[in-house]
Amino acid sequence: MTKVHKLKVEVMTAESFRPFGEVMEAKSMPAEQREFFPAPFTIDGRPTLDVIWQPYQGRTFTELERHFNVTQAFFPLSGSLAAVAVAAPTDPNDPKAIPEPEDVHAFLIDGTQGWVYKTGTWHSLDRYILSPPGASFVILNVDPNPTQVVDYATERGITFEVDL
Repeated sequence: MTKVHKLKVEVMTAESFRPFGEVMEAKSMPAEQREFFPAPFTIDGRPTLDVIWQPYQGRTFTELERHFNVTQAFFPLSGSLAAVAVAAPTDPNDPKAIPEPEDVHAFLIDGTQGWVYKTGTWHSLDRYILSPPGASFVILNVDPNPTQVVDYATERGITFEVDL
């Protein structure tokens, strides 16, 4: 039997998300001109651009993953509110350097901003939809995408639950 570790959903702001990546949003909105806000995006491989449909499937999970050659970017397109779980990057040369459960955070995806993970940021494999039917997202990714996945149920006897 696994222990449930609850993750309280936090508001995603530039400050709160900084250890994990960057929030993509307009930082100012002048009436007289358009503005560009570049994001730090690095890639080693062939870029891929996809749309993901994520149905409502509950708010529990056991796996986190990290990628070694891309700063993945996500942008909500439509649908329900959602949450994503993240933990700060750990030593990329040590496969046993996995985050402690108390270092995992959940952030609200309200549809008004995108986000870019730092290379190596641990994150949930899915976005957790908070109510039916689901939501769609654009993802900027890479192929090939070297990835490490850790199953906390197997490794630590823990299931995460996104807690509202």
